[in-house]
Amino acid sequence: MREDDFTHYEGLVSAWFSDPTCLTWCEASGLDDVARAFGADLAAAESMSFEDAQLEQYNADIPGILPSLVAGTIGDWTLVVEPNGCEGARPEVLKVLSARGRAVNVLLDGGQYDRLSYAAAGRLLAVRLTSSPSRSDRLPGDADAVIDAVGTDDVIGLQAATLLAAEHITGVRLTEEWLLDGALTRLLVERPLPDDIVPDQLRDHRVLNRPEVRAILDDLSPDKVAPIRYLMTEAVVQGSQLSHPAVDEALEFLRGDDDTTRRREVRRQVALLSDDVAREPGSDWTPRRAAVKVLLDALGDDLTESADAVAGHAYMGHLTDDQKAIVVIMKRCLHRISRTAS
Repeated sequence: MREDDFTHYEGLVSAWFSDPTCLTWCEASGLDDVARAFGADLAAAESMSFEDAQLEQYNADIPGILPSLVAGTIGDWTLVVEPNGCEGARPEVLKVLSARGRAVNVLLDGGQYDRLSYAAAGRLLAVRLTSSPSRSDRLPGDADAVIDAVGTDDVIGLQAATLLAAEHITGVRLTEEWLLDGALTRLLVERPLPDDIVPDQLRDHRVLNRPEVRAILDDLSPDKVAPIRYLMTEAVVQGSQLSHPAVDEALEFLRGDDDTTRRREVRRQVALLSDDVAREPGSDWTPRRAAVKVLLDALGDDLTESADAVAGHAYMGHLTDDQKAIVVIMKRCLHRISRTAS
């Protein structure tokens, strides 16, 4: 790693990226591909520098303001920079952007969660948390070695090294002149790509062979909300080792009953259990209390609202690998159904 190359990126990080920033280089992809991958409307594009887009994004005081990005060419690549954004770091986006070539993403988010991702031919091939030493040469060329040359306690230096590693992959240098170019294209992220229902790390997981999971994945429709809610609730309860007759009755009810009177009685019994769990001594009460909360959520009167509440409160700290996989996949199923309905 040449010292002057490293110094160049240290200067950029200090001057421009003290706030969270996401940078994505994509090969053989133009603005049409960028707009599609990021869920932006190309017809609403404006010319704007990264400096102005950054000021616009951080000074926005309108609730619900849309995330923004700027894009432009840099060598043979298209570069997308998001002030206070992270869309480009998502596997779903990188796979689309790399469909006809390669894509590289650097997420600068304060040190601990900074990462460099690499995709090619529509597949995410490597994700490197830059604060952790590499265990193998997964990134192309010497990119891992460039990052490993910097101590993990030097946040600015590590971020500079990550940008330099991206340069080693792409062969193009990010400059201040590029960031100040007023002819860059500013786009608003209006409708992001949905998450993959089964994330890459779970695509060969054994829970996908469970009949009740396959039945949901093979026909993802609104009538699957109740079984999705049940599977998430069951996973959390089992993982917390919450054992009680009221819990057994609640899970039995959630598996197929829909009687309003019985639901309210079951909920009352679980609420009483909640008080008992809260008085339990020791550290084990925390996951059980979280599980009781999820059970109460699941027993709500409105199916959609209760399923959303379960997804929001599903505590995974003490779950097994299988249980975590169920919760993650079912959450994504629920989100896809909700997105399709809207």
